[in-house]
Amino acid sequence: MADIGIVMLDNRIPRPPGDVGNAASFPFPVAMAVSIGAGTRQVVENHAAGLLPAITATVKELADGGAPAVTTCCGFLAVFQQELADSVEVPVATSSLLQVPLVLQTLRQDQALCVLTANAATLTDAHLRAVGIGADLRPRVHLAGLERTEHLYPVLTGEIENLDVARAEGEVVAVARAATGERPEIGAFVFECTNLPPYAAAVRAATGRPVWDALSLIGWLRAGVRGSC
Repeated sequence: MADIGIVMLDNRIPRPPGDVGNAASFPFPVAMAVSIGAGTRQVVENHAAGLLPAITATVKELADGGAPAVTTCCGFLAVFQQELADSVEVPVATSSLLQVPLVLQTLRQDQALCVLTANAATLTDAHLRAVGIGADLRPRVHLAGLERTEHLYPVLTGEIENLDVARAEGEVVAVARAATGERPEIGAFVFECTNLPPYAAAVRAATGRPVWDALSLIGWLRAGVRGSC
């Protein structure tokens, strides 16, 4: 029996250890179900328009299959947080962005938080509001995106087939360093993208800031329904 159900997008991309779409990333059993037709670009670049019925059906499939809690493999599905939570009788945590209000509470009031996202240009205030990041918190949330990276973003959107982990790590670290250079008051990172946990240690080392990501969210979610590992 799975401890967590994971809604997967309808894509085929490399998923190294640490990626939410790789079952080996977890020290507990997970169940994965693909939401047919939910492609990366539609979710990330087009507000997941028209996909709520398909995503809801996949959440229900996992819950009906016995998953005691459900998450997703794309933080942009935050936009459907309440609708998906309302659709089943088990907890649903769509996005690592749910951690942002909590992490901000751990920082000084003069500090900010950086959301490192697959695409900062398409992560809107509607996504943020859906997970509790309202107008009161928004000035303390800095968005840094990977959409201009030459390697990692094309891998995530399926334009490049093979992932060079070292090159991707360098790009993620460069974006993180640029963010802290622009806003030195950044005190922590939250990774929106579920493909980014493999690079969390490198960002911690390069910036000296703590990092929370999809794995930390899922570990918390699992602790509530199964107890700590």
